[in-house]
Amino acid sequence: MFDFLAVPMNYAVTNLAVIAGVPLAIVLATLLARVILLPLGYAQHRADQRRTDLLGRAAKLPEAERVQLLQAEGGNLARGCLPMLLQIPVFAAMYSLFVSPTVGGSANVLLTETMFGVPLGSHLNSTSAMVFLGLIALMALVGYLSTRTLPVKPTGIFKALPYVSTVFALFLPLAATLYLVTTTTWTVVQTVALRQFAP
Repeated sequence: MFDFLAVPMNYAVTNLAVIAGVPLAIVLATLLARVILLPLGYAQHRADQRRTDLLGRAAKLPEAERVQLLQAEGGNLARGCLPMLLQIPVFAAMYSLFVSPTVGGSANVLLTETMFGVPLGSHLNSTSAMVFLGLIALMALVGYLSTRTLPVKPTGIFKALPYVSTVFALFLPLAATLYLVTTTTWTVVQTVALRQFAP
């Protein structure tokens, strides 16, 4: 759906690769996109704060007043999802760039490059296991650290949510796994930084 955005992203990664090599270019392009999206990340943080405050106030009210408050603030809650929705096309296009064999009708040459001798378009197999398992272990660590940053400890099935990306990585090309490690790490660092330092 957002493949048209993959073409300029492919151009950016390819140009960064001339300087840094493709694996590092994937990391740098991901970080650059996240920096550009930082205002939306901050807006999402503020919306999350307002939602938490609203739900905290609603919890202290009798049911009838709680329903009135939530109905009155429903528009604000819905608008709070807008920053997240605006980021989705960028994330989807970057993901597409690192999994698709073609970009803009041409072969995706990024996936033919290698990282530690493993083609970035390859999937987990016996020859690529060490590289994949290193990235997957890193992603699992990031998932664990993300649970440590939550204000409320997850219970039940929610305990598994931070590890969903780790499971997906088992089935993705190496380039997409590298992208996921980079973007999930950024998300955790950004979340902690905004909670600590943002007004």
